[in-house]
Amino acid sequence: MKYVLMLITFLVGAIIPVQAVLNARLGRQTGGPLMGALMSFCTGTLCLLILNAGVNTSALLSLKPAATAPWYIWLGGFIGAIFVGYITWVNQQQSFALTFSLVVSGQIFISLLIDHFGLFGAAVSTITLEKIIGATLIIGGVILIKK
Repeated sequence: MKYVLMLITFLVGAIIPVQAVLNARLGRQTGGPLMGALMSFCTGTLCLLILNAGVNTSALLSLKPAATAPWYIWLGGFIGAIFVGYITWVNQQQSFALTFSLVVSGQIFISLLIDHFGLFGAAVSTITLEKIIGATLIIGGVILIKK
């Protein structure tokens, strides 16, 4: 099961550049990267509403637990909007390979810090030499992709 989840995670990660290509094109078609990102979020919101209505109706109808949560958990949507909006724009400025090698590098480094310090309630997983070497190799890959 562990390897199946790893494969699915890889495949979900693999569709993110496809989303970026489609959003960049949508942005060009609809008047700019921000409009493309907005249209993408509208489609995503509709999809999630339909999925929740079918799978998780009780949670959809009772939003009270969300109202009592810490303020910072709401930043996820804000961060998602920044990410999708920026990626929609930047992919019109540079190659997709460079963009996503930088995105993955940023994700790895911040993920190491989140794990190490248990930020935002995450389980603690100490940074090791092996993890630092792995992250450094990713930066080497970014440099090679940029050339």
